[in-house]
Amino acid sequence: MSLGNNIYRLRTARNMSQGDLADALGVSRQSISKWETDGAVPELDKLIKLSNIFGVTLDELVHGESAASAPA
Repeated sequence: MSLGNNIYRLRTARNMSQGDLADALGVSRQSISKWETDGAVPELDKLIKLSNIFGVTLDELVHGESAASAPA
């Protein structure tokens, strides 16, 4: 699963619009759209904020929910 798919899945699971997430991160709604379609990748500071907003680790955000159960 791609990073964009993970952002979309986590955002929609929390009933957030792209605008809501953009406001929380201080970016444009278009940035969120580009991230979700894998047209761009968020900068590290935005990835950290995303993980905090969604309550997941960076690893879970980047690799998906199966990352938590994957062997080390």
